[in-house]
Amino acid sequence: MTTLAPSEPGSAASALRIPPIAANLLPQEIVESRRARRVRRLVVSALAVVVVLLAGWYGLASYETAAARSGLAGAESEAQRLVQQQHNYAELVGTQTESKAITAQLATLLADDLQWSHLITSLQQAAPGGVQVTGVTGVLATAANGGGATTRVAGTTEKPVGTLTVTGVGGTNDVVAAYVDALGKVCGLANPLLAGATQAKDGVQFTVRLDITKAALGGRHTPKDKNGSGAC
Repeated sequence: MTTLAPSEPGSAASALRIPPIAANLLPQEIVESRRARRVRRLVVSALAVVVVLLAGWYGLASYETAAARSGLAGAESEAQRLVQQQHNYAELVGTQTESKAITAQLATLLADDLQWSHLITSLQQAAPGGVQVTGVTGVLATAANGGGATTRVAGTTEKPVGTLTVTGVGGTNDVVAAYVDALGKVCGLANPLLAGATQAKDGVQFTVRLDITKAALGGRHTPKDKNGSGAC
């Protein structure tokens, strides 16, 4: 292919100038072959980049999988260690379970029990100055003695579970009256009633009768319940 540039008309030197000629003498097959090689190089480069990216992704996935397996193995090992420790403490756990069962049985057996020492201590602590408690007699209601009193605890519909008689000596009638009022505030007791008061040489000898409520029942193994049993 040959290209001739037109000369300028009227120029004197145009006849002596060599016209510029540009020619592409390469066969069309060689041009297309070179173009195909460039395309192949681009494709191969792109494939190489893709392969490198895939290799990197595979390496990262392999690392994360190995880390996850290592974590799982560690967790399984820790679980086995804890199970082994549980086996080591199996005897202790069994003892604690038996202790709870025994406590529950004691609570059932002692549900209707009365701690007399605790009640007597409360009677003595309620006594004001000048009052000396000389005797305490109590009876709990059972099926054998007719089920207890027929009265009710003041201000409630609760039936007393027993009766209590307290005897003592006070300096004056006012002191004895104050003691009767104080007995009505003792936990587990209700309905204090002055049954008798006699003036003697050593003071006023008195007798007070009270009702024992359900709150006074229960040993130290008896849990407190909403019905008031074991509340003291």
